[in-house]
Amino acid sequence: MPVSRHLPQRFLSALSRPLAALLLAFGLGAVTPVVAADAADSTMAIYEEVRFVDHLADLPADLAWMQKHDKPMMLFFHASYCGYCQKIDDEFLIPMRLDPDYQGRLIIRRVQIDSDDRFIGVDGEWKEPAAFADQLDVRGVPYVLFFSPDGERIGEITGAAPAFYNHYLERNIDRAERCAKDMGPAECREFIDRPGLQ
Repeated sequence: MPVSRHLPQRFLSALSRPLAALLLAFGLGAVTPVVAADAADSTMAIYEEVRFVDHLADLPADLAWMQKHDKPMMLFFHASYCGYCQKIDDEFLIPMRLDPDYQGRLIIRRVQIDSDDRFIGVDGEWKEPAAFADQLDVRGVPYVLFFSPDGERIGEITGAAPAFYNHYLERNIDRAERCAKDMGPAECREFIDRPGLQ
C-alpha cells in the first residue's frame, strides 16, 4: 500500500519537469509572433488609420482614403504555394515597405488567393480572395495590379522576371501616381477595358 501511494507522486514528479518545459516552450512560442508582429508594425507607416502596406481588409475604406488623397493602390495577388511570389515579396515589396521614398506615393494591399481570409468588397459584402481574383481576371500569381482612386485599372505586372521587375514596378508606380491625379492621358486609359474595383 505505501508503494502504490508514492508511485503516483513519483510519477507526477517525473512528468512535471518535461511538462513544465513543454508549457514554457509553447507559451513562449505563442507570445513570440505577437512581439514580432508589433516590432514589424512599428516600421509601417500609417496614413490617417490606413496602413501603407496591409492585407486587403476593407476596400471601401481604402478607396475613400485614395479618393481623399489622390493616391493609387497597388494590389499584390499571391499564394502560399508560390515561390516566385515569395521572391517578389522578399526582394521588392518588403524593401518598399521599409523605404521612406515609397511611403505616401500609394497604398499597397496584398491578397492571398488560397486564403480563407475574407474582406469587405466595394458593395459592403464579404468577398473571398479567389473569387475576387477571378473578378479581376487574375489568371496566375504573382500578379500585381494598379488602380486609380476611382477604382479603374491603370497598370499591371504579370509573372515574375526578377532581372527587370524593379523597372516594371517603378514604371507602373510612376504611371499610377500620374493617373491618380489625372486620368485623361492615353497611358491612363490603356487598361480601361479591363475589370476595375468598382
